[in-house]
Amino acid sequence: RPSPLARRAPPIPVTIQREHTHITEHPPPPKRPGDRRGATTETLEPESAKSETRSHGERRQENMQRASEAKKKVARMEEPEHICHGHLGKDKGWAKPIVVTRCDKDARPGYNTCKAHEYEEDADVLKEKVRLLAELIRRAKRCTAYTGAGISTASGINDYASKGDSKALKRPVLKSRMDAQPTLAHHVLTSMYKEGHLHHWVQQNHDGLPQKAGFPQHELNEIHGAWFDPSNPVVKMSGELRTDLFEWMESEMEKTDLCLAMGTSLCGMTSDGVADACASRAARGTSLGTVIVSLQRTQMDGKASLRFFCTIDRMMGLLAKELGLKPSINYKYYYPHSKEVYWGIQCQLTGRMPIVSTAYRKKGDGKEDRYISAAGYSSLSDGEKKLYEVAKPTSNYSLRNVFAVPYDENGRLLNKKKRNPKNMQVLKLQEGTKIRMTYGPFKGDRGKIFAVKKNKIRVALKHDMNKKYRHGQKKRAESARRLGMWMVEAAVEGRLQHLPFVTEEQ
Repeated sequence: RPSPLARRAPPIPVTIQREHTHITEHPPPPKRPGDRRGATTETLEPESAKSETRSHGERRQENMQRASEAKKKVARMEEPEHICHGHLGKDKGWAKPIVVTRCDKDARPGYNTCKAHEYEEDADVLKEKVRLLAELIRRAKRCTAYTGAGISTASGINDYASKGDSKALKRPVLKSRMDAQPTLAHHVLTSMYKEGHLHHWVQQNHDGLPQKAGFPQHELNEIHGAWFDPSNPVVKMSGELRTDLFEWMESEMEKTDLCLAMGTSLCGMTSDGVADACASRAARGTSLGTVIVSLQRTQMDGKASLRFFCTIDRMMGLLAKELGLKPSINYKYYYPHSKEVYWGIQCQLTGRMPIVSTAYRKKGDGKEDRYISAAGYSSLSDGEKKLYEVAKPTSNYSLRNVFAVPYDENGRLLNKKKRNPKNMQVLKLQEGTKIRMTYGPFKGDRGKIFAVKKNKIRVALKHDMNKKYRHGQKKRAESARRLGMWMVEAAVEGRLQHLPFVTEEQ
């Protein structure tokens, strides 16, 4: 029996009704003036004369009738209503999704998958579904996003399921996938989190786009690995999930009462249990269920509470308006660019180093001066404040990117009672600094930092060729890894459960 940690789950026996979509043939074109074919003739009134005699209401009614006839002529999905719209969309009278791409290939060959046909909602149906989704989100007590490759295609990163002339393949061309920028959907999900509408995010992708959109690292489970966390290398399809991330996912799975499954083919991965468990509880009346958003069919459509067939950005843009949200702005790492950074200065109250914004100094009377941050200064009494003066920013740039973090020498988070300045671990994130991995498959491996750039740090690790690595190691003596600066910020705040690595004295 496969391990429950396996990235790919054993096949789920699911019976899916597949029918060929019927495309209605167009009627023959009307006869043109002067066409003498046929036995009868008729006198044609000039179009200008017709338009003058018809009222505005008549012309409008005629246009509506033409639009209605055009809807009937397009090819549409021929599946039951609960497949097209979800269980909450039954008996609503909504038009079924339009076939926009025909492709008889499997979306994910070798998996529990459907054909790669693509569908789109009518504009009026999409708006109705978005209103219903907004109601579900407002009612949810624990809303979790579960996203796959489809959420990132608009940024230029390829997915697995899009085929041929797919709408999803119309995307920007990137020089490097590491330079991809967040999509509208990433920004709206981040805004939903900040406003309390979204509580957790399980991410199948490795691209770091949620963090680039400003989503906090400590509420993001990168279950299949990450490009910007050296302690969480990408898991192969035949590999096993990191134990702590799997347990975290299972814990959230039990608490979630509304799951937003977007851009994922739901083809039988172990992590698909996030969507499946919530949908199963909805069938028993104990949750709001799972909402699925994608252009293609999935094998879980019959379980969905609400089903959207459209691009994710299109739906999320409408949802943001319905919830009254403004999309978030891109994450910006502010330490290297700010003129108000007190490099190398540690707050004696909070233990933070460096101090960002104004710092205050108290003369040490022959001893070492005492520094506190603006937040610490505001907590003092009026009498104590008189003992401090505003400090000048340090010009010692050799201390740039040096941080104090509340972790011990093995990367473990310190108990709050022990988080004093003396117990803090100092991270020196500068070129040439030696490091030691403290967590993940590479635990114990050593390396060094070889590049510090705007939003990321690059490290080179040396691996033990005789060691059996769980995943992430391709039998190479060395490998290059990246650390997103958002992880540094989370570490300074003590929001990471484990520090990926510690720096060692030179």
